[in-house]
Amino acid sequence: MKRAIGSIVLGLSACGYPLTQLVVRRWGVRGAAAAECVCAGLAIRDASMVASGVPGRLRRFPAALLRLELAVGVVASLAGLHPLLSARSADRPPAARACAMDTVRRAAVAMLFAVHTIRFGIYLRPDQGRRVTQA
Repeated sequence: MKRAIGSIVLGLSACGYPLTQLVVRRWGVRGAAAAECVCAGLAIRDASMVASGVPGRLRRFPAALLRLELAVGVVASLAGLHPLLSARSADRPPAARACAMDTVRRAAVAMLFAVHTIRFGIYLRPDQGRRVTQA
């Protein structure tokens, strides 16, 4: 990946949380579905990377970040399901449980994009966070 394109993607990743919140506020249930797809997509990609053995080829810190990103992505995806499944009852006032669930969702999405941005920044470095192999 070229450095300029990588920098643009890194910037979009850093803006991921505010963008998801804007999309949810602007387009309601459709926006929540889009944000859910992004979170689930990141979790699925991370799960496939972990399953294919990528953490074994990375240094300790990037490998731990990959596993953390997977865990936070799963939490963000699961917490984002509640607003989608209860969308038909949107005209009722929100319950305390729904407010707590929304707080968990927002925190998980913010953490997901923060960890993803740090990991992607490491990926843009020349060694890409890989372990040094002994020749």
